[in-house]
Amino acid sequence: MAVGTLDRPVRTEEPQAPAPRRTSALRDRLRRRSADRGPAPALAAELERVRRLEGTTALLERARALVAQCWVQDSFYVVRGRNGETRPVSPFGLLLLSRHDVVGACLVGAVAHASSVTDRQDRRGQAALAVDTLWQTLTGGGDVSDVHPGARAARVRELARWNDEQTRCQADVLDLLDRAVSRTILQSVR
Repeated sequence: MAVGTLDRPVRTEEPQAPAPRRTSALRDRLRRRSADRGPAPALAAELERVRRLEGTTALLERARALVAQCWVQDSFYVVRGRNGETRPVSPFGLLLLSRHDVVGACLVGAVAHASSVTDRQDRRGQAALAVDTLWQTLTGGGDVSDVHPGARAARVRELARWNDEQTRCQADVLDLLDRAVSRTILQSVR
């Protein structure tokens, strides 16, 4: 039996990377093209819907905090004067005062006051969505959808009338606000 060594180097081939598939190149090209154009229209619409619902949830939570602080019937707001006394005012009376003077509100007044800190472009849309959500939560209606401004004004009057019923109490209003907040949260995760 003979034993020996090899003097010449043994040549081994390096493994070659597989040739790129045509489908992955096509997929990459489509990704780049869609990234250049921005999100797909359906995705952009969904993101906008969720953004609006989140803004409305925050608005309803601010309204709830104001009602929890001081709830009023037969008036929109309660304000604190310079000498510390409180008095009810209408929405038109508030124009003469600072929003910082508001210490309480009815259901509709709380929504209006809570919308005052919202970005001016979103204010009307979020307040409208909050009113629609409250109304549909109160009446047991279906999903919130865009409605005619005249129908929304009727909803505002109905919510104000509900707030001002003799048998109504602060706990009823807080419960409605809590259920409306829950409704917007559920709609945003669908």
